[in-house]
Amino acid sequence: MNHALLALVLALPPTPAPAPGPVSWHSCGEQQAECGSVAVPLDWDSPDGPKIKLSVVRRKATGERLGTLFFNPGGPGGQAVMLLRDYPSYAVSGELLRRFDVVGIDPRGVGESSAVKCERPVHDPSVTEFPQTLAGYRALVTHNRTVGASCLAGTGRLLGEIDTTSVARDFDAVRAALGESKISFLGKSYGTMLGTEYARLFPGKVRTMALDGAVDHSLSSERLVADASVAVEDSFERFADWCAQTPTCALHGRDVTQVWDDLVARAEREPIPVKGGRPLTGEELRYVAYVFLNQLPEYGGGLAAGIVQAENGNAEIFSSVRGAALEDAASTAAYRSILCLDIAHGISGYRDLRARLDRVRTLSPHMKGTSEFWDMTAGCVGWPIPPTNPQRRLEVRGVPPVLVIGNTHDPATPLSWARSLSSHIRGSGLLVNDENGGNGHSSYLRASCATARIDEYLVSGTLPPTGTICR
Repeated sequence: MNHALLALVLALPPTPAPAPGPVSWHSCGEQQAECGSVAVPLDWDSPDGPKIKLSVVRRKATGERLGTLFFNPGGPGGQAVMLLRDYPSYAVSGELLRRFDVVGIDPRGVGESSAVKCERPVHDPSVTEFPQTLAGYRALVTHNRTVGASCLAGTGRLLGEIDTTSVARDFDAVRAALGESKISFLGKSYGTMLGTEYARLFPGKVRTMALDGAVDHSLSSERLVADASVAVEDSFERFADWCAQTPTCALHGRDVTQVWDDLVARAEREPIPVKGGRPLTGEELRYVAYVFLNQLPEYGGGLAAGIVQAENGNAEIFSSVRGAALEDAASTAAYRSILCLDIAHGISGYRDLRARLDRVRTLSPHMKGTSEFWDMTAGCVGWPIPPTNPQRRLEVRGVPPVLVIGNTHDPATPLSWARSLSSHIRGSGLLVNDENGGNGHSSYLRASCATARIDEYLVSGTLPPTGTICR
């Protein structure tokens, strides 16, 4: 498409759709939530065509109500409905439950909404995402193409309509169905991509918006992968330093990086046994360690214990995390399918992938380039549906002040992304979290200062003073 025409198309307002009817609520869960559903167009370019179902949950304000707050836990693939219905204290604070009707929506393709279904598992331990040969690259492309074809067979047309722009339009349809003129929004991780897109499309419908663990969707795939590799390596080195300073760490007194490098090399030669389960490959070992790093400092002890256990010939601790991170059929299918529409990987052949691989391994000598953004780059090469919402220049105007939050040492979403995203949203503010060393992924409900600042902003609409850092 002509670039000037593309820019014009992107600037046009969203196609209006018939307003959905009011939500019919019924009580659900053991903690007095309300559940319902909203019908939205399968294809927002054909608003009068077939419809799909969005599952919605609401918790009405227990105190003086300010309005409605939409909550998205991230992913993509995070199930807001289940979390808010059954585990509300893990979603938002008591203060937000008191002041807002808090609404969770499972995005299209996810959870209890019309969901992606793949007949083949996304993760195959026999197929590497870090191919060292042309044959390995071809095997990866074949695997991705086969998985994508199975998702298309199991999901149908919906598989090509689950990009974040479509999800943002869905969320505005839910706003209309609730009869709200404006909504507040709290998004974590992928939820920051969703919130940013909502603000871009519907700036006048936003009251307040907090974006925690920010992703800047204007960055190229190559930049995203490089930044993430550096961030993961930084977090691993901070874990090693923590072990050196903490007598209760199972690796205290040892050279943690050397122990880790030896264990990875051993797992790459021969997968580590798992008592009662499938052995753990070196690639899986690194990815599960990354999952642990996202929960530092809380799970530093668990990561150290898992390394020692694997070193002794049983990767049972790592295997238990592998099940949720790599083998859950519903979440991995949604994650892969959505991000392959949102991220243009920019790889045209093995030479491109190998050059990128060589770079991230230089940047990340212990974790060897492991990151979610490597996974979504390598995992989308060969995907049968090209990106429908790829990265592009981003500028959000006309929205009330938005709060962007970043941890100083976030392995999944580096602080630099929060800074750059904030620069793309006119009038926004940046909150830097350095509490608990600024470790781990996102700060809401994990760091008391940041949680309090986010709550204060969402309630009052007033940004923290410029330059605020939670220490």
